[in-house]
Amino acid sequence: MIGLVRANSTSLASNVSMHAMLFGASYYHEYMPYERLEADIELMKRANFTVARVGESTWASYEPRPGEISFKALRRVVDALTGAGIKVIVGTPTYAIPPWMARLHPEVMALSRQGTPVPYGARQNVDFTAPAYLFYAERLLRAMAAEFGHDEGVIGFQVDNEIGATEIVNPHVLARFREEVMERLGGIEGVNRRWGLTYWSHRLSSPEDLWGPAGNTNPGYALEWERFQARLATEFLSWQRELLRPLIGSDKEILHCTVSGWGSRWSDPHEIAKSLDVTATNIYVAMQDALAFPVAGPEVRDLVPPTHPGPFGAWQAVWRADAGYAQRGPKGQRFLVTEAQAGSIGPSSCNVPPYPGQLRMMAHIFASRGARLLAYWHWHSLHYGAETYYAGVLGHDLEPNRLLGEAGDLGEELRRAAPELEGMEPHADIAFLCSRDSLVALRASPPFPEPGTAQPDPSAYHRIFSRLYVAAMEARLQVRVAFEDSDWGGPAVLVVPALYIASDALLERLVSHAEAGHHVVFTFRSGYADEWARVRPTRAPGPLRGPAGFSYQEYTTLAGPIALRPALAGAQASAGPPLSPEANAGSWADCLLLEGATPLWHYDHPFLGSFPALCTNEVGAGRISWLGTLADTGSCASLLAWALEERGRSPAALAWGPLPPAVRLTSAAHAGGGTLWFLANHSFDPTRVSLPAQMRDLTCQQDLAPATGLELGAWDSRVLLEAAPR
Repeated sequence: MIGLVRANSTSLASNVSMHAMLFGASYYHEYMPYERLEADIELMKRANFTVARVGESTWASYEPRPGEISFKALRRVVDALTGAGIKVIVGTPTYAIPPWMARLHPEVMALSRQGTPVPYGARQNVDFTAPAYLFYAERLLRAMAAEFGHDEGVIGFQVDNEIGATEIVNPHVLARFREEVMERLGGIEGVNRRWGLTYWSHRLSSPEDLWGPAGNTNPGYALEWERFQARLATEFLSWQRELLRPLIGSDKEILHCTVSGWGSRWSDPHEIAKSLDVTATNIYVAMQDALAFPVAGPEVRDLVPPTHPGPFGAWQAVWRADAGYAQRGPKGQRFLVTEAQAGSIGPSSCNVPPYPGQLRMMAHIFASRGARLLAYWHWHSLHYGAETYYAGVLGHDLEPNRLLGEAGDLGEELRRAAPELEGMEPHADIAFLCSRDSLVALRASPPFPEPGTAQPDPSAYHRIFSRLYVAAMEARLQVRVAFEDSDWGGPAVLVVPALYIASDALLERLVSHAEAGHHVVFTFRSGYADEWARVRPTRAPGPLRGPAGFSYQEYTTLAGPIALRPALAGAQASAGPPLSPEANAGSWADCLLLEGATPLWHYDHPFLGSFPALCTNEVGAGRISWLGTLADTGSCASLLAWALEERGRSPAALAWGPLPPAVRLTSAAHAGGGTLWFLANHSFDPTRVSLPAQMRDLTCQQDLAPATGLELGAWDSRVLLEAAPR
């Protein structure tokens, strides 16, 4: 039976709120092979945990048969945790349904593009818009809210989990898509015109003529279908929020944990963040030698499981944290890392536990980019199921181990440092404009093949974006991730990688941003198609042509890299960004025709040599630059550093002077007016760093004088506070 509403005693061991620096793990006592709740909580206290996530994946345990709902077992866990001073985030278990629902209501299972049901046996396999599913989900959510919604120790409700893994093509979903397409695109003739359905005799005469996605070859349809699927995911999470909000305390935040970075294919983390109370993200990255800096080579990548596209290694962690900070919810709070690995994450064939020090290093990366919660997935390694070898803080023996000891030290450090991290804001030298629409469109129409093959590269947008992002990191520039609806103010440079899908209004806003005094750096494929994935019927780059000072009519895919050379000679050569020693153009080349812009780099090639690979043009009080190829990382780093210097700005990190190659440095504005420095040694080799000013090491609460410098051990990282001058 459904439990009564009740509040825990106010005499908790701590009064941690969601506005302090929280540290913990997901805890699934129901998965334990034997009773050990008290023992686990004692170990969590040893690890200095302040929060635990519970409940999001065991619907069948709470409702073993339809209507027989009981949270007795979960109540015992929540009471034990909160009684020990560990706050709780309760998860709604809607992403994994009980077998009885699939048996009694087969219509709740998602249908594939081919019309076959997604078989039961995994998770995230349902049509979450199905009436029967929503009936059972609402009943369970109301019961869960009645049970835990007013517990003082429960500080948040997580709705669902990593949504967007499954495409939903059930008949009523396809019918809704037809209705929405007609409304959004202006009826049948609007669809015919915007998608160009005269081609191949696809013109519609009735809404029912609109086909399903299985056989689709139209780029406009493909883009609109993915937008639609992402809206379904956001609407479902919003539905849960609206259901829970009046049933739980106003002090409890409602969140959803997205896959970090770009999210799952059929969801949009940026839109999800705007619809909930706070942003939460799950960040998994390759560890061990993959975190080495400079970036590890391909032999290391073969030892780690594939991850969704993005920068590799340490930059992958920074990028995903930057994305989490950018996707802050409507209240603008610092984001939550609801899942990160404590041990090895991957299948049984991949076993890569972090080296000593790497847990602390990852925590500092997240904190440096604005995280206010770090929760490991998960507390204990599972003894059965699909994720048996996705290790937790405790191994399969469930005994104290090295990782528990490191977590305990880290938890104590975070507790001491939390007051200084409150109210911080990560510094940003440059901004990057993210475009999910362009990511989707270039998946369907890649500009180049996968390396070493003739197959179109569906991750083309990731390759272009990541090349520039990694280049920014190697130039010691800190990035602020931005979106079309973001405030772009602040950083003097805005990098716009492969903005293939763009309305005229967006391109005009980018030009206005440059005219107002910023430096906007575009890459090839920007502005080529409009918001409906139609290629513009004007000379490229369309509305950017006049302000950018060039046009082009030809472009080519490159079979291999070709050398780049400076466009200017002699004294003038120093006017632009210097090329790296191994400067080369790869994958693609625009054949740019100058119409007022200044060339900075040229291709060193018999045919392409007459076209610039990089050009720049003053516009208003600012500047527009265009990179027409996928240049090497070193040259891209030089370009971005020059773009910032050209605006009269310099990175905050330059105050430290030269650093050892393996040392990474980022910074944030301290709420008290000083600077927080996050320093890390990404190698096994101990090193020494000189300090530019008097600092306090928040990890050990010691004062450091510039003359003494700082010793960094293997995989060592520190959080330093430089007070504001009086």
